[in-house]
Formats: sequence, structure tokens, C-alpha cells
Amino acid sequence: MSDAEWILKVVHAFYEKAKNDVLIGYHFRIIQDFETHIPRIASFWELQLLGISTRPITEPFDVLKVHMPLNIKRGELGRWLLLFNKTLDEQTHLSPEFSKLNETWKLKLTHFEGIFLRFFGLK
Repeated sequence: MSDAEWILKVVHAFYEKAKNDVLIGYHFRIIQDFETHIPRIASFWELQLLGISTRPITEPFDVLKVHMPLNIKRGELGRWLLLFNKTLDEQTHLSPEFSKLNETWKLKLTHFEGIFLRFFGLK
């Protein structure tokens, strides 16, 4: 399995958890065609982790603008981070060859947590 395939697998696994989560699931269940959204999210993470995307990117990423209407709360951001880290640990346990990429991803998650905290005034 390539790095890009593993990233897509993690993204799928995470959003299955997130959509069904009692605290943050409602944010994800409103997305009309989530399955077409998943490759775009995977592309975003490929760019963050690998510096390239294996999928065509049709429009630029504006992560903060896209999330602005969600009125994200501090606890929701914390839950997102907890679920994402848990998913990374589970997927790395199944595929230990991606442990280095897992560590990099966790650092990126912490970085984006800080950005979201500042942007949404949650600190």
C-alpha cells in the first residue's frame, strides 16, 4: 500500500467514526454527498504530509473559510482531535509500516488545532 492509499484509508476510517459520533457527528451528516468529498479531504492531507497530491485538485483549499459556518466549539475541536488520533493509532496498528507518517500526521493535527483555536477565538 502506498502512502497516498494509506492516507485515504485513514480518512475513510476517521469520517466513519466522526459521522456517527454523538458530539460532532451532526457536522458531518449534513454533507450531501460525503463519498465525493472524501477524496478531496485525502488530497488535502496528502499535500500536508507528502507535499503532493495523487488526485487532481479542482479548487484551492480554504480550510478556515469552509469551516466558518459550522460555529465550531472548543469541545468539538477537541473531540475531532481525539477521534482523529485514535483512528491514526488504530490504522497504524494494522499497518505499522506507516508509523513515521502517523507521527507526522499527529504533529500536523496539533498544528491545525492551534490554527482553529486562534481563528475561531477558542483559546
